[in-house]
Amino acid sequence: MKANNRHLFLKQLTIRFFYFIILVTAFSISSFAQTNYSFKVDISGNGKPVLLIPGLISSGEVWNETVLTLSENYECHVLTMPGFAGVPPQTDAPYIETWKDEIERYIQEQNLDRVTLVGHSLGGFLSIWIASDNLPQLKQIIVVDALPFLAGTMNPNAVTGFNEANAKQYMSSLSGMDVDQLKNTRMMMARGMTNDSTRWEILTEWTLNSDLKTEAYSATEMMGIDLREDIANITVPVLAIGAFDENPQFPGFTREQMEQTYLSQYQNIKNLQFEVADGAKHFIMYDKPEWMVETMKDFMKKNQFNQQ
Repeated sequence: MKANNRHLFLKQLTIRFFYFIILVTAFSISSFAQTNYSFKVDISGNGKPVLLIPGLISSGEVWNETVLTLSENYECHVLTMPGFAGVPPQTDAPYIETWKDEIERYIQEQNLDRVTLVGHSLGGFLSIWIASDNLPQLKQIIVVDALPFLAGTMNPNAVTGFNEANAKQYMSSLSGMDVDQLKNTRMMMARGMTNDSTRWEILTEWTLNSDLKTEAYSATEMMGIDLREDIANITVPVLAIGAFDENPQFPGFTREQMEQTYLSQYQNIKNLQFEVADGAKHFIMYDKPEWMVETMKDFMKKNQFNQQ
């Protein structure tokens, strides 16, 4: 081999080895994240960190289109919680308090700073609970169709605390169904959650690949936790996005009533921006994707120079 060719060969080999080391290191970091936390994490993009938490029995893939835009300027950490959409469940309750503590630990151990926390539904509830702990690494939070005390909207006299009987009844109502009955029930749920018919199948698939006990217990736990007073501790800016879609079956439920419900539940937050996604059901990221991501980006841009 001639000297010049040998030199070129060794240079290419060195470069390949260098990239191999990078890949091995990246894989090790990813494995560390997966083996030290019960949730799954997918990371993409560069910039200040954004943590995105999906809702009940949803995959982190629910944020795919949102992340496609945000990852141009931010490092997106997309979580899928244990027991949901094929991620192995944790063994013992409590569920959501454990997840809250784990997410806080993840933020601290991964040395994340100036974090934007984004949550949908149950993920939104987790986001405001974490923010209520006044975590110094947080910069702002975005809550997509979630409330500090959902049970309080349905029953003004709702009591707090975990009701295991309700959780078991929740499980019983679904566990007795055969495969077709369960799929049909889950499909009906999906149809009620988004107007985008192309999403119904994947939402159904996520539910069928989720752990029923995790679903029942985590949902029941959330219903028994009232954060309406705790959110007074939140010092970072909060964007709360609510969905409103006219429903002929409930003509008495107006946009004004929906706004009143949200503002009453969030009244103790000092720095709140509230927006309504008109014509959207629960999965706003599917029904109003461009509007939602632009609303998020405007909020994040407005607060980018804020110092905590």
